[in-house]
Amino acid sequence: GLCSEQKIIMRKILGYIYIGYYGLIFIGLFLILYPFLWVLLSRKSTYYYADKLRKFWGHASSLLGGMLPVIDYEERIDPRAQYVYCANHMSYLDIVLTGGFLPTLNFFMAKMELKNIPLFKIWFETIDVPVKRESLRSSHGAFVQAGEKLDDGMSLIIFPEGRIPKDTPKVKHPLKLGAFKLAIEKQLPVVPVSILDNYKRLDSYTWSASPGKMRMKVHKPIETQGLSIDDSKELAEKVYSIINQDLQNAGIV
Repeated sequence: GLCSEQKIIMRKILGYIYIGYYGLIFIGLFLILYPFLWVLLSRKSTYYYADKLRKFWGHASSLLGGMLPVIDYEERIDPRAQYVYCANHMSYLDIVLTGGFLPTLNFFMAKMELKNIPLFKIWFETIDVPVKRESLRSSHGAFVQAGEKLDDGMSLIIFPEGRIPKDTPKVKHPLKLGAFKLAIEKQLPVVPVSILDNYKRLDSYTWSASPGKMRMKVHKPIETQGLSIDDSKELAEKVYSIINQDLQNAGIV
């Protein structure tokens, strides 16, 4: 039989082969869909259909690539309503999972660097909002832009840790308050979203990967009606504790 060192090497090789396979599916589907996305993202009135195509891209690339989403809804999410989804961040696959499987018309707020990736550039120049977190002026402008998209009837998906933590799957604490202040300002419910397996499916630091389940728990919306900006820290703590408890219950942290 193989010694432990040989097994580790073999796992790494298989992991790289798998990443190549998944990447081909992910990029290949995007290239097929790109002409349709280019048309649908050229005007706000067709963003709804662009988001439907993003969901199809997420579904198809996940299932063809052996990434099997398991979504647990604590309460039904109304696809015609508006929410601010706050999810923990453990992998680049979190974007695929949340964007592909949360049922409303959604836009992302995410780090500016994603705009430099050809696959994501078309999104962050249209429907999504890039954030340069190191710049207070840029961050403020991004949240103003996000507020306008919420006024247009869309739902926000955000990872309030700010980036994938080095010690993932632990959740970075405290969470950044911008999304919670925005939810309170617009009086929109906040939905905690717990992502449980994506750090094993694709480690965004070592680029090790494996097929398998991608569990996501979508919690009951937390109402913000009547809250003030002063309540944003307490709201953030509540979301943190819900997500962290899920990770503890699953034996992940």
